[in-house]
Amino acid sequence: MKNENKTDYGIDGSPIKYVELIAAEIIIFGAGGYLITFNSLTLNILASVLFLFGLLLGFPIMSFIIYVLGGKLRYRDRLLSMVNWKGSETVLDVGTGHGLLMIGAAKKLDTGKAVGIDIWRQEDMMNNTYNNAMRNAELEGVTKKIEIKNVDAQKMEFPDGYFDVVLSNLCLHNIPLKEGRDMACREIARVLKPNGVIIISDILHDKEYAKIFAGEGLSVEVFNPGLFDGTPLWYKIVKAVKK
Repeated sequence: MKNENKTDYGIDGSPIKYVELIAAEIIIFGAGGYLITFNSLTLNILASVLFLFGLLLGFPIMSFIIYVLGGKLRYRDRLLSMVNWKGSETVLDVGTGHGLLMIGAAKKLDTGKAVGIDIWRQEDMMNNTYNNAMRNAELEGVTKKIEIKNVDAQKMEFPDGYFDVVLSNLCLHNIPLKEGRDMACREIARVLKPNGVIIISDILHDKEYAKIFAGEGLSVEVFNPGLFDGTPLWYKIVKAVKK
């Protein structure tokens, strides 16, 4: 049962994929355990290979579980620490989901405002709804400093140079076509103020994003979060600054 007094920042991605991975683990270790009972060198070697493959598959599963159970809050702090906050910023969180980055940014603000946008696709995050994002904002006490909109990242309604900071975590890779991801990156660059900062975290296409931002005249750096950030190793961070 969900604790109504506790924030819930959701499980990223489709639950079906996680069920499939766990089922694969069970099958692999079950098959290995069965094969190792035979008095056959060939079957025992095959069982060892299956055990090794199961361990390799289990590593990303465990990494993601650690991320969901608390690592994502530490990772949010890592992403937000890459911005020199003044408290007066206007912030955009692209693909806000349950409001993880939007709410974290709002806590950094005094007179500023954090805007979260999403199109609420369930395959991108479990229970991905406006209401869940608002619930978290209420529990975190930042409702007066946030606004949530139903906006597609590929075609934003905001004017040019509107935001001081644009944030996004595990969103842009969900746009299936490269043309769409490129369009979203150009929109992000368009709505950013001069001297504004973009922080994009994702599991794929980091070089693709960096190329688009550089083409828009921004200075770009790409980071790997590292083993001890409570984050799966395949996550990448793109930081871009509008000159």
